[in-house]
Amino acid sequence: MKIKPRFFILVLGTAGFLTGWIIFKDNLFLKLMLLSSLFGAVSYLSGRFSLKGIILQRTSRFQKMNVGNYFEDHFDLENRHSFWKQWLEIRDYSGISGNPEEVRVLAGLDARKIRTFNTYTFLQRRGEFTLGPMQLISSDFFGFFEFSKWVENPKKLVVLPRIVELDHFAHIPAYLSGGKELKVASPETTPFAAGVREYFPGDSLRRIHWPTTARKNKLMVKEFDKDPLMNTWILIDCSTENHFESAQAESFSHPSDYWSIRHQTHYELPPSTFEYAVTTAASISKYYIEHNFGVGLVTSGEQRQVLMSDHGYRQLGRVLDMLASVQADGKIPFGIFVAEYMRQINRGSTIILISTLQDEEMVNILDLAAMRGLEPIYLCIQKASFMEEVVPKIEEYDRFKSEMEIRSIPFYVLTYGADIKTCLENKVEIESFLQRS
Repeated sequence: MKIKPRFFILVLGTAGFLTGWIIFKDNLFLKLMLLSSLFGAVSYLSGRFSLKGIILQRTSRFQKMNVGNYFEDHFDLENRHSFWKQWLEIRDYSGISGNPEEVRVLAGLDARKIRTFNTYTFLQRRGEFTLGPMQLISSDFFGFFEFSKWVENPKKLVVLPRIVELDHFAHIPAYLSGGKELKVASPETTPFAAGVREYFPGDSLRRIHWPTTARKNKLMVKEFDKDPLMNTWILIDCSTENHFESAQAESFSHPSDYWSIRHQTHYELPPSTFEYAVTTAASISKYYIEHNFGVGLVTSGEQRQVLMSDHGYRQLGRVLDMLASVQADGKIPFGIFVAEYMRQINRGSTIILISTLQDEEMVNILDLAAMRGLEPIYLCIQKASFMEEVVPKIEEYDRFKSEMEIRSIPFYVLTYGADIKTCLENKVEIESFLQRS
């Protein structure tokens, strides 16, 4: 319970009437004192009953959505009490809209009635959000007391990163000539047949080799080796010092009604190098998985996360869930991190590095990947394009680009405001941006 300032005015008035009655012995002051006391008692009792029988339920159709979409919330507010409620205030602390709290006020809730309404929130931040807690607030008829109660909601909303649909991606392993034989058993069918073995319970019937089965008079299944070029690993630089985010990236979206959908806001990536890196990783992952390539993901944040390479749309869901919560909070240099996890990747696999580095450290990382028999691809987020007061160094970029050309390593550059689809499909260079700067 919260006591409003106007209640203290009532107390002072009651004390004044009491003083007047004591001094002047006039019954008028006594009646005024009793009337003000009655006001206080009635207000307290009405406030105590203001939230009695109020049930608030919050539901949503989706548990996962991508940034740039509208999230629809459905609220059911039921008054099971026999008395009319004059007003109710709902405070939402889920933070889905980017605000620490959202407030909605409803007036006039009839007895034993249900009020329903929907809200639509434009999703601008990825992450995992709880649909609560929510606070119900109401007051007495005169506004002397304020009562509240909390409503918990264990349901969650996962806001996935933005995905850019790619028609093609240069240097995809499928465009390379063949693959290297990798002596690792694969539970899936690959172009590399290793032989046959006796059937074990749990083996797929599709892998039974019927000619050998007929000849040996027992079930025999085909064995396959993994195709290293079918496995792609994406390593994201999550080091805090390597990324930059402009203060203008903070924007909020207030929940509104259905008619706001007619004026939907076009989503644009915030001026954050890390958000560009996450969006790029999500887009490439979806493209590779759609073309039946295995995708693994490694992030160098404060809590290191490793997702083993796998195929299928279930793997895409795991990748997006992992990217939804990753943050640029790493402390270890990206070079040390890559060198540590590169040992766990099979030779011949494709490794995609996403970072803002374009210096000797990154050259050494790519050289190490090539020495270990990997196929490196480097996606560089041009950090200088996100910083208004920093002039990009043309000589530094030219030097790094020549190093990539000497090593024949696919090299992509993304600048702030650039079309990610165009950059990844056509390998757009940034000379125009450097000259314009």
